[in-house]
Amino acid sequence: NRIQNYIFLKPVGFETTIRGAFPVWEYQQTNARLSGIDIQTHWNISPEWEHLFSCAYVNGKDITENQPLIDMPPLSINNKIKFSKNEWKKLILELKSEIVFRQNRFPNNNFTTNIIENNEFIAVEVDASSPPPAYHLLNLYSEIKFKTFKKGITTLAFSVQNILNTKYRDYLNHQRFFADEIGRNYQIQLKINY
Repeated sequence: NRIQNYIFLKPVGFETTIRGAFPVWEYQQTNARLSGIDIQTHWNISPEWEHLFSCAYVNGKDITENQPLIDMPPLSINNKIKFSKNEWKKLILELKSEIVFRQNRFPNNNFTTNIIENNEFIAVEVDASSPPPAYHLLNLYSEIKFKTFKKGITTLAFSVQNILNTKYRDYLNHQRFFADEIGRNYQIQLKINY
């Protein structure tokens, strides 16, 4: 797709407040070209086992400036193995592997600012461009369903996100400059339909 006046956020400077120093982002427009690919497969291995695969890639180019577009998602590959057994209270068990590669196509939006060091202004380069490294996450999901009322069904689910407690930063999250993404996360869900 070619997009006229594509709107994007660009780091343009640095601002110091009473809470610290922060990059300043500004909306800008350019002529852009976006291309990409999505692949999905679903394989029924047996009546109880399934495998799901997905792969996504987007290539963005700023045609006006002849450089890559900022904030384009990197190549990601997902694999999920699923076990389900209706006879065991509609049991579902899923293990998902999510691989996100490092974005190697990005514009250089670094800028220089002055900071005070030993009571003198010193010019430093602020790296607002470099993407974080690639990462791999494992996630687990499980659920069972059972009758609680005459016509009601209750679903009890348990999930663990980021099983290995991987330390990572998402390229599309502007808060990556300040903190890592969430670590291991446990969730218990109870859904009652009546």
